[in-house]
Amino acid sequence: MNARCCWCQQCLRWDGAHWWCPTPSCAIRQWDHGIATSYTTGPQKGQVKSWLYVPTPKQVEFDACPAKYVLYGGAAGPGKSHAARWALYRRCMRLANFEALLLRRTFPELEKTHLRRMAQEADLVGAEFIESKRLMRWPNGSLIECGHMEDAEAVQKYLSTEYDCIVPDEGATFQPLPLLELSTRARTSKPQVLEQGGSRFWVVSNPGGASSSVLLDFFIDHTPDCDQFPNLQAEYQPDQWQYIPALLDDNPYLDPTYERQLSVLPKWRYEQLRHGDWRVFVGQFFGQFNERRHVKDLGDLGAECRWFLSLDWGFNQPGCWGLYAILPDGRLYKRADRKFSGESVQDNVSALKRWLASFDVKPSYYVADPSVYIRSGNVGAHQSRLVGQSIGETFALRGITLLRGENDRYSGWQRLHDLLRDAPDGDPWLIFHPSCTYTIRSMAGAVSDKKDPDDVDTTSDDHALDETRYFLSSRPALPVMQAKPPQDVLALVAQARQRYNPL
Repeated sequence: MNARCCWCQQCLRWDGAHWWCPTPSCAIRQWDHGIATSYTTGPQKGQVKSWLYVPTPKQVEFDACPAKYVLYGGAAGPGKSHAARWALYRRCMRLANFEALLLRRTFPELEKTHLRRMAQEADLVGAEFIESKRLMRWPNGSLIECGHMEDAEAVQKYLSTEYDCIVPDEGATFQPLPLLELSTRARTSKPQVLEQGGSRFWVVSNPGGASSSVLLDFFIDHTPDCDQFPNLQAEYQPDQWQYIPALLDDNPYLDPTYERQLSVLPKWRYEQLRHGDWRVFVGQFFGQFNERRHVKDLGDLGAECRWFLSLDWGFNQPGCWGLYAILPDGRLYKRADRKFSGESVQDNVSALKRWLASFDVKPSYYVADPSVYIRSGNVGAHQSRLVGQSIGETFALRGITLLRGENDRYSGWQRLHDLLRDAPDGDPWLIFHPSCTYTIRSMAGAVSDKKDPDDVDTTSDDHALDETRYFLSSRPALPVMQAKPPQDVLALVAQARQRYNPL
C-alpha cells in the first residue's frame, strides 16, 4: 500500500525514521505540526536534533482544522488516536495552562490505549505522568486529564467542568445525548487559547456505535434533526462542524497485511473499517440502499412526467408528505419530502399548497395511510365542531382528496426492496433527490425489528419510510423498460434481415 499526500498526491518517502511528502511545501506543513528535540548548545543550537513525531499530511489536516467541532473518522488504522494524543501534546507544550480531556467509553479501553502510551511518552515530551490521577502534567501548568463515560457519575463529573479541548476517542460508541452535551463543555476564556482559535471538540472514531447516525448528521451531512434539537434551527453553523475522512491509504506506518486481515469481517463491518463508510451497520434494513447510487439530482424533468403525493399523517409524532414523479423510462423519482408536526389539518393543507406551488406540478392523485379515515375525533381540541370527522374527510373539505393507501407492511417493504435494485440500464429503479434529507436519513438508518427481521423496527423514525411505502403500494401505472440487446445480437438481426429480405 503506497500512502500518498492528501494535498499533492505524491507518494510519501521514508527518511529512515519518518515518512515525508517529497513536495517541499507539503513537507514544511508536516514540519510545522511535528514535535522535535533541538540542540541546546554549540553551532547547531536551536536546530532539530531528532523528530519525536512527524504527522502524515492527513494528520496535519486534522490538527490544523480551524473549526471548533471536528470529526476525524473513518477507516480503522490511519492513526487517528495517535494523531489526537500528539496534537494535544503539542498544544500543552506551546500554551501555558492548557487543559484537555481525553476520553474513552470504558476504563479498560482507556487503560489499554492512551494510559499505557502516555506513561511511555511523558518523558519524551517533557511531562510528568501521574498514573493514580490518570493525568499528564507539564511544568507550564498545562495538563491532559484522561477519563471514561462508563457510568452516570463519570459523565456528570465532566459535565460540571470546562476544558480547552475535549477528545472523545471512538466517540461513535458513546451515547448520543451525553456526547452532544459533553461538547458544550469545550469552552475557554484564556487569551492564549482564544488567540489560537478558541476551544475545540475533537471526535475521533470509526463508524459503528450508538452515536454513528448523530455524527453523520452533524459532521458529514450537515443535517442535524432540528425537530429533536429545535434550537439548532437558528444556531447550527455547518462550517464549524468539519469532517476529516481517515483512510487506510493515509498511513504509511500500517502493517502491510492489515487490509487482508479485515477480510474476515462481515460485509457491513468491513465497509466500516476498510472504507470508513458511515452509512452501513449491523441490522440495516435497506442494505442495498447506497447514497452514491440512489441519490441524484436529475434536473428539469420536463412535461412528460406524472406526479403523485403521498402522506403519513402525524401530529405529536412527525408526519411526512412525499412528492413523486414517474419518468418516461419507468423509473420512479422522489423529488421532495416535507416533514411536519403539530399542524392542524387546515394549516397542513395551506402549507402543502404553498410547498407544491414551488414545484409547479399537478399531482395525479394523493395517497395516505388508511388510518386517516378512522373517526377518532382527534383533530385538535380547538376544533370541537369537527369532532367525529376523520382526518381524511377534513382534508377533502379543503380540496385534498386522499386515497386510502395499502397498509400491508410486508408487501410494501418488498416493493421498496425491489425498486432499490437496478433497472436493465444499470441504474436503480428508484432515485431520491438530494433535498429529500428526511427520507435519505430514514432509509440509511432503518433497522430490522429484533422479533421480525422482515419488518422495520417501529421504534425508529420510520414516518418517511411509511409514506414512501404507501405511494409504492398504490400501484401507479409504470412504463416497461426493455433491456437493450447486446450489439453483437443487433448485428446478427441486421444480417438476417438483409439475407431474407424478399425485396
